[in-house]
Amino acid sequence: MLLTRLIQVFRVSSFESSTAPPKIGQNSTFLVSTAFPPASTNSIHPPDLILLSSDSVFFHVHRSALRAASEHAFHISYSSLPPSQSGSAEPVITIPESSTTLNIILHTIYSLSCAHYLPSYEAISYAVAALAANEISVTRFMTPSSPLGDLLLAHAPLHPIDAYILAAKYDLYDLAVPVSSHLLSFNLSSITDDMAEQMGSQYLKRLFMLHYERVEGLKRIIMPPPHPHPPTPTCTPADQGKVARAWTLATAYLVWSSRVDLTTITIKSIIGPIENQIQCPICRNAITSRMQALVVQWTKIRRTI
Repeated sequence: MLLTRLIQVFRVSSFESSTAPPKIGQNSTFLVSTAFPPASTNSIHPPDLILLSSDSVFFHVHRSALRAASEHAFHISYSSLPPSQSGSAEPVITIPESSTTLNIILHTIYSLSCAHYLPSYEAISYAVAALAANEISVTRFMTPSSPLGDLLLAHAPLHPIDAYILAAKYDLYDLAVPVSSHLLSFNLSSITDDMAEQMGSQYLKRLFMLHYERVEGLKRIIMPPPHPHPPTPTCTPADQGKVARAWTLATAYLVWSSRVDLTTITIKSIIGPIENQIQCPICRNAITSRMQALVVQWTKIRRTI
């Protein structure tokens, strides 16, 4: 998707800020954001401020929207800006962020989705850091129901540990919970000191406890064999002992693997063949019932922090 388009302008004034923007004269041609153009539809009022990104893209915005996000958004002294007047040129403020990052930030402030621009995970990560650097609350604008939070969750399957660290870094618990479901197959031993420091001890502990509790839960529900039935002429206690041993061998393999992302399909594929080794129909029914109960119990063990 196009982020910018060329536009020819005939009147744009500059405003001297701490990062003084370039002077723009008449008949200048430059890049302007397609999402935040001069005739912006993001508000019933016309834009009254221009933000210029580090790669020279102009974003026409509303002071009221920025101040609603934060009184100190982008470190702008709004009280010192010239008053907004109909027909007058908007002041221009130079912003150190790139147009990609600024585009995500402004969509976030305006509660708009920028998913159609297909921002990368790295771009989202930079934008979140820029929010904090520009004194805009990350916790306020990054929730599971917000456009920015939705973008993070969309990238979580491919970048699970990075997304979890990002959520943990800003204490975004409501985002860290769904992201953690993608970390069941993650090898915790690959967590570096830097990764641990970024996510913090609290979220690191939560992730380790998730893995530990699932392994312990698997051991708890999987080890007991099917209940024996009263002896019959064709199935003696010795025969039922063979059933118990077969169950123990199969489940020991599952416990030994200690996979917290163990699927119900894998459980059935390991335990199911036991039935083919058993002649007694009562024992076979007991194995089937026990396996079905095991599958149900496993699905109930929590999959998130």
